[in-house]
Amino acid sequence: MLLMASLAVAVVAVIFLFRQDRATLIARNFTEAKIAQIESLRAALTAASTDGRNGRGPQLQMIGREYGVMLIPVDRRPEIGQVPRGPALAPLVEKLQEQLGRDTEIRLGMRLDQPVVWIRLKVGDDGARSVWAGIPIRDTEAGEVPMRLLVTLAVLLAVLLAATFWFARRLSKPLADLADAVDKVALGKRPDPLPEDGPTEIARVASNVNRMAANLERLERDRGTMLAGISHDIRTPLTRLRLASEMSVGDKQSRTEMAADIDEIDRVVTQFLDFARGNPKEAPVRIDARDALTAIADKANSRGLSVDWAAGPDVICINTFPAAFDRMLMNLIENAHRYGKPPVQLALRRDGATVEIDVLDAGEGVAAADVERLKQPFVRGDSARGGAMGAGLGLALVERLAQWHGGSFDLLPRETGGMIARLRLPLA
Repeated sequence: MLLMASLAVAVVAVIFLFRQDRATLIARNFTEAKIAQIESLRAALTAASTDGRNGRGPQLQMIGREYGVMLIPVDRRPEIGQVPRGPALAPLVEKLQEQLGRDTEIRLGMRLDQPVVWIRLKVGDDGARSVWAGIPIRDTEAGEVPMRLLVTLAVLLAVLLAATFWFARRLSKPLADLADAVDKVALGKRPDPLPEDGPTEIARVASNVNRMAANLERLERDRGTMLAGISHDIRTPLTRLRLASEMSVGDKQSRTEMAADIDEIDRVVTQFLDFARGNPKEAPVRIDARDALTAIADKANSRGLSVDWAAGPDVICINTFPAAFDRMLMNLIENAHRYGKPPVQLALRRDGATVEIDVLDAGEGVAAADVERLKQPFVRGDSARGGAMGAGLGLALVERLAQWHGGSFDLLPRETGGMIARLRLPLA
């Protein structure tokens, strides 16, 4: 708004200056010699009228050509041009009326991009008839006034627009970079360091964002190191417990229950490790989603997690981090068995530029108000879906892995009862 207001003031100022310039040009033409020529013209018109000639038509044209003016009878055109306004033209009007009479009417007009001063001259001794005498301003620059105005305005507009664009870019680019960096931080990614220049306030914000991103990365790294150490320290005694239970516990049922508890603890530790990883440690691979889901379904069935899956005829390729993709689908299948009810099904379909992978169960489902809460770390759906054990990291881990793949994760109600865990991933 400020820039546009400044632009408007500049344009108005240029127009005013050119009006002043035109007024000066007109005034410069009306020298004493020009006024004497007008007096001579009036005398010639009076003489023509006194000689009995009507002063119309060819006679007026001949006199006009002789004096280099345009002559139009007032009775043919009572009004012509505009009354001169503004302080710049006031001295000229005063001078002409002083020389030609106080009742002399002055008008200002344009003819073919050339200023014309119209003076009403009374003809005859009694002044009964009048003629408009149009005097073109024939200065060498007179005909260039409109063009000069356009060129100057164009140059002024170009300079102001260039300055405005530079100023806007200087403000908006750091803000755009800042917004992109904040978006990456919101997704758990480390943004590139922001340049700490530009306006003082933006430079301060950029410096603080850089510091915040560095602190978050350090905290993420420290958390990963801590969890890796804890998992290592926990797994060593777990291995000893497993060995001791196999050797010293005679009751088969007790031995089985202890082994199940140890496996559960190991699974929780694995989830902690997976969630603690800030970025994938493997390179992305282009795969056929049908083949990948077939392998995952076979793996789940071999572990006693039955899955219904039938590959379609269409090839659907996606870019994945293989271990992360496998972990993501196995988590959803385990959750479907743990919190829902069989049958558990896998479904795959293309939706525009994305692919949808669904894991469906026939359990009681989840209330819509609990969906976002269940995707948070360390939140369990015990009250909603059966109270099974767990660390509350399964769905949070799935959402993070989906973001690694440039996709999203949703929990949706199933029309026939149960829940749909849906992954949306971009096609390769």
